[in-house]
Amino acid sequence: MIKLGDLVFAGLTNGSIYAILALCVSVLFRVSGIINFAVGDFAMVGAMGAAFFVQNDGWNLALAIVVVLIFIGLFAYVFDLTVLRAAFESRRGYDKVTATFFYTLALSFFIEGVAFHMFGTEVHAAPELWSGYTLTIAGLHIQRAGVIIIGAAVVTGVGFAAFIQLSLVGKAVAACGENAFGARVVGIRQGSYRRGTFVAMSVLAGLFGIMLSPVTGFVYNSGSDLGWTGVVAAAFAGFTRPGRAVLMGIAIGLAEAFIGGYISTEYQEAFLYLGLVLIILCYPGVLGAGNLVEVD
Repeated sequence: MIKLGDLVFAGLTNGSIYAILALCVSVLFRVSGIINFAVGDFAMVGAMGAAFFVQNDGWNLALAIVVVLIFIGLFAYVFDLTVLRAAFESRRGYDKVTATFFYTLALSFFIEGVAFHMFGTEVHAAPELWSGYTLTIAGLHIQRAGVIIIGAAVVTGVGFAAFIQLSLVGKAVAACGENAFGARVVGIRQGSYRRGTFVAMSVLAGLFGIMLSPVTGFVYNSGSDLGWTGVVAAAFAGFTRPGRAVLMGIAIGLAEAFIGGYISTEYQEAFLYLGLVLIILCYPGVLGAGNLVEVD
C-alpha cells in the first residue's frame, strides 16, 4: 500500500511543475491575450538540451544549463520579433481567435518536429542538480529533485507576487492585463512587455523542465502533455489570475497522484480529465471570464 505522505509529495512535485507552467500561461495571457501552447515544449527543450550537452559533449551541468536557457531566451525573442510582432503590431494575420491560439500552437508542432529529428524517440534526462540517494524522513521516501522543484516553485511564486506588487515594471505588466487601453494612454509599451514576458516565461519553463528531467525523463513530445495540463490549470483561473492558476496546478498534481495511487495508473489521465469535465459541467463559472486583450 502506497503511503499517503509519499503520494502527497509526488503530487506536490508534479503539481509544482503544472503550477509554474500555468503561471507562465496566465501571465502571458494577461499581458497580450496569447495562450502559450508551446510552454511545455520549452520545458522539453530545456531538459533534453541540457541532457544532450552533458551526456554527448561532456559539458559541465551548470554551463549546459546556462547555454540552453540563453538559447531558449534568444529563440523566444526571435519568434516574438518575427511572428508575434508582425501579427499584433502590424495587424498582418491578426484575428482574435487566430492570435490567441494559432501562433503558439504552430510553434509547439515546430519545436516537437525539430526535437524529433535531433533526439529521436529515446528518453533523455539531465543529471540531478542535487545528487544522492532518496531521502527517508519519518518513513517517507523523498526524491531530492522533488525537494528542489517544490522549493523553486515556492520561491518563484513568492518572487512573482512581490514583483507584481512592489516593482514599477510589475505594476505596468499588471496594467496591461487589467486595462490595455488605459495602459497605452499612459505610455506603457504593450508590445515590449509582451516580448519580455514571452521570453521570461519561456526561460522559466525551460528551467523547470531541467529540474523535472531526472524525475520523469523526457522524449521529444513530452512537452505537449505538460503544456496542456498547464493550459487547463490556467483555464480554471480564466487565464487572467496567476495565483488561482498556481493553486489549480497544484490541485491537479495532487489529484493525479491520488488517482494513480488508489484507483489506476493505467487510466490516471482519463479519470483526472473526466473529473475536470464534470466540475466544469456542474460549475461552469469556475473557468472565469478571461477576456482577450485588445491590441491596436
